[in-house]
Amino acid sequence: MKVSQVSQPGSRRFRLSLAVLTLTTTAFAIWLFIWSLGDISKNPATWLLVPLFALLVLIISFSFWTSTLGLWLTITQRRQSTSTSQASHSSLPRTAILMPVYNETPASVFANVQAMIESLATTPHAADFDLFVLSDTTNPDIWLEEERMWGRLCQRLTGPTNVFYRRRPKNTARKAGNIADFCERWGTQYDLMIVLDADSVMDGQTMVEMARRMQDDPALGILQVPPVPVNRLSFFARLQQFSARLYSPVHMEGFSSWASFDSNYWGHNAIIRVAPFIDHCGLPTLPGVAPLGGEILSHDFVEAALMARGGWKVALAHDLAGSYEECPTTLLDYAKRDQRWCQGNLQHMRLIISEGLRPISRLHLAMGVMSYLASPLWLLFTLLGLLAMAIDGIWLGSTQERISGLVVFAFTMFLLMAPKVWSLVALAFDRPRREQFGGWSKIIPSVLIETAASVLVAPIMMLFHTRFVISTLLGEKVQWNAQNRGDGDIDFLAACRVFGPHTLTGLVGSALILFFAPGLFLWLSPILLGLSLTIPFSRILGSVELGQWLAHRRLLLIPEESELTPILKLQQRALEQHEQYANAHDRSQLLGELLSDPGFQALHASILQQTAAGLPAPEAKVREWTQAILTQGPESLSVEDRRQLLLDREALRELHIQYRVRQLHPEQAATASPM
Repeated sequence: MKVSQVSQPGSRRFRLSLAVLTLTTTAFAIWLFIWSLGDISKNPATWLLVPLFALLVLIISFSFWTSTLGLWLTITQRRQSTSTSQASHSSLPRTAILMPVYNETPASVFANVQAMIESLATTPHAADFDLFVLSDTTNPDIWLEEERMWGRLCQRLTGPTNVFYRRRPKNTARKAGNIADFCERWGTQYDLMIVLDADSVMDGQTMVEMARRMQDDPALGILQVPPVPVNRLSFFARLQQFSARLYSPVHMEGFSSWASFDSNYWGHNAIIRVAPFIDHCGLPTLPGVAPLGGEILSHDFVEAALMARGGWKVALAHDLAGSYEECPTTLLDYAKRDQRWCQGNLQHMRLIISEGLRPISRLHLAMGVMSYLASPLWLLFTLLGLLAMAIDGIWLGSTQERISGLVVFAFTMFLLMAPKVWSLVALAFDRPRREQFGGWSKIIPSVLIETAASVLVAPIMMLFHTRFVISTLLGEKVQWNAQNRGDGDIDFLAACRVFGPHTLTGLVGSALILFFAPGLFLWLSPILLGLSLTIPFSRILGSVELGQWLAHRRLLLIPEESELTPILKLQQRALEQHEQYANAHDRSQLLGELLSDPGFQALHASILQQTAAGLPAPEAKVREWTQAILTQGPESLSVEDRRQLLLDREALRELHIQYRVRQLHPEQAATASPM
C-alpha cells in the first residue's frame, strides 16, 4: 500500500519561518563575531574560527527558534496533555505490545508488564492487545528467572490480554533484530505494534488512544509518544527528570509544529503500523567494517526515514501523557550510554545522502550526527581562539575588543539559555502545572540548581564526546551491553580511573591560563572548574542521599513524585511483589530448581520447542555435564556450559529424570552411574 504524504496545516509556514529566523540570527551572530575579531586578515587562526563559529551558532539558533516557536504555540493554543482514550467501545486494530529485554532485572521487567496489563484491564479494549516479552538474554540465570516470573505472572493474570514470552538463541542485530524476528514470526497477525524498552511503562488508556489515532488515520505509519523519565533517586537522575519534565514540553511543541508528519522515532514508547514497517524498514548493512560499517546500531532514526520514504506519516503525539522510562543514575552510566549512541549516530553520516529520503529525514539524521560532532567542534573553537590570541601576542586586547567579545559571548549565552527561560514563561500561564512542581518557591531554586549542575557537566561531556567521536573515527568498536538501570554511587577508585583525564586536563589548563593569561581565567572558569572538579563532582551527582535530601525539600521534584499517576502506582505495587518473590528465590539455584521441578521443566521445554529446537550438545559434553551436576551440583557448571545445556531439550529431559531420582531415592542414585 502506498499513501501520499500530507502535511499538517501550517507546517510549511512554520518551516519557512524557522529557516528565515535561524539564518537571520546566524548571519547577525557571524557579523558580531567578525566585528569582535577586528582585522582577521592578519591572523590565520581566525580564518578557521569564523566558519566554525558559523556552524555552531547555526545549531544553537535553530534550537533557540524551535523553542521560541514552541513557547508561542503553548501560550496561544494552551493544548492540554491527556492520557484519556476517546475511543468508542468498538474494537481497535489488533495490537502487539513488544518489550525487548537483554540481561535486564526480571523483577523490574515483569513489574512493568504486570502494571501495563492491569492498566489495560481498566479499559474496554484489553482484548485487542497482546504483550510479548522478547528476550535476547544471554545470562543463563537471568534467562531462567525470566521464564519463572513469566510463568508465575501468567498464572496470576486473569484479564483478556495475553502475555507471551520468547527467547532468541542468538541476539543477532540486537534490538532491531529482535523486533525483526517478531515481525517475521508473528507480524502478519497484528495490524499495529507498540515498541517499548525494558524500562518503559505506559498507561493502558494511552496505548488505547495511540491505537485509536492509528485507526483514525490509515496513512499514519509511526506515532511517537515522548516518554517522561521517572523513578530514579540519585542527584544526577533527578536533574535529568526535572529538566526533561520542565523544559521538554515547550521544545516538543515547537519541534512538532515544523516536523509535522515528517517527525522522528526514538526506538521505544511508539506505535507502528506493522505491514509498512515490514515492507519499508528493513535495515541495510553498511559497506565496510564496524564501527562505521556493518550493522546499523541506532536504528530508530533510520526506520523513521525509511517509513517516510515509503510515503507514510511519522508523527509525534506530544499531547499524550502516561508514557514513562528511566534514565541513567550516574555520570558514568550516562557517558556509557552516550558512547553507544555516538557510534550509532556517526554511522548516519553515510545515510544522509541515501537515495529517496525526504529532506526533513535528512535533517533529522544530520541533527543526530551534529549532537555529537558539536563537542569536538566547540573544543576546537576554544583552542583556536586561544591560538589566535597567542599569535596576536595579546590575551585581552583593547577595551573595544573586550567589549565586543563580551557582546558576542552574551548573545551566544542568550541563545543557549533562553529555552529554559521560555519554559518558565510558559509555566507562568499554566497555574495547575506550576502547582504540580511546588510553586515558584520550589521551581526557581530547582532551576538554579539544575542550571549550575548543567554548566559543570557540559565540559565533562564535551571531552567525553570528543573522545567518543575520535575513537569511533579511528575504528574503535563499543560493546552494546545491558544498561545499568539501578541507583548507586560511583566508588572513588572508579571515579579516579574514569575521570582522571578530565581532572588532569582541567588542572593543567588552569595552570597554563593562570600563568600565561590570568585575565582569561574568569572567562574560561566554567570549563576549567567543571573539568578540575570532575572526580568529586561525579560522586556528588551519583549520590542517592543528596537526591533524597533535595526531594524531601521538594527541590528537583516532578509532578509524578508529588502524586503518582495510576500506572506508576500499579508499577510500584507490582515491583514490590516481584522483588519480594525474587529475593525469596536465589537466582543461582534456578538450574537446580529446573532439574527438580517437573512444572518448571515442562515450561522451559515448551519455550524451547518454539524457538530453539534442534540445538543438541555433543554427547561427550552432555556426559560431562551430567557427571558434574550429579556429583557436584548444578552450580558447578560454567556460565557457558549452563547456557548450552539450557538449549538442549533432550539432555535436560534425561538429566531431569536422573536428578529427580537422586533426590527422591538417594540410596539408589548412589549406586547408579550417570548416563
